[in-house]
Amino acid sequence: MEPEQNTTPSPTPEEPTGQEPTREDKPAYEPYKKSTRIKAWLGVAFMVFLVIMYTYAFASGKILLF
Repeated sequence: MEPEQNTTPSPTPEEPTGQEPTREDKPAYEPYKKSTRIKAWLGVAFMVFLVIMYTYAFASGKILLF
């Protein structure tokens, strides 16, 4: 007995047009608000502070005193 063959047509993928999106298709560049950028830089500075603090604590052995 032969297996049944699928008689429904498979969907055809869309053919690429070969065109790159034009400049009008892309949304205009909008930078983040100043307050958002300040918060991001404060977060970066805080993380750098934590890395330096923990590096010093582990390197000097002060973490073992607690």
